[in-house]
Amino acid sequence: MEQNIEIIELKAGNVKVYEALFKRLYEPLCQYAYNFLYDHDEAEDTVQKIFCKLWELREKTDIHTSTKSYLYKMVHNACLNRIKQIQKQSEHHDHIASQSVLIGNNIEYEMIHKELHKQIDLAVAALPERCRQVFLLSRIQHLSYMEIAQEMQISHNTVETQIVKALKSLRLQLKDFLMVALFFFLHI
Repeated sequence: MEQNIEIIELKAGNVKVYEALFKRLYEPLCQYAYNFLYDHDEAEDTVQKIFCKLWELREKTDIHTSTKSYLYKMVHNACLNRIKQIQKQSEHHDHIASQSVLIGNNIEYEMIHKELHKQIDLAVAALPERCRQVFLLSRIQHLSYMEIAQEMQISHNTVETQIVKALKSLRLQLKDFLMVALFFFLHI
């Protein structure tokens, strides 16, 4: 019964209930997250995001268990998602490193590589605000379309539309540079 009152008060925006919940569960949840992530900063960031998400979505959230169980499940899922994200980044870095070994220390390659990154940064910066936010969440933070939709509180279709728009714009803005780079690499 006490849990039901806590959930009702939380949904109603009772800050004192939220603060009490935070004080009671923050440390244990950080310990729980650390058991997955093995990094105190990552664990704390994950738990802080969960508490922010709980507060932001409190009116829409349906909790059918205790708030404690609900938060542990949220942390569990967030940690698994973070582990997947870290693995993807690691695979991406490994791929880039293996490509670098194949290419070697070619000065021209480095110059083109730097220029390509500069051109990409400029092209991304030129995107409309929402389009840029969606693109960066997808490509830099490696969030799924569903996670982006939840974080930005927009529909899945809007996320897809924004990604398509961003990629189309980037292709147009980078096509001339990519053709020059491709020509260079074919003649090495």
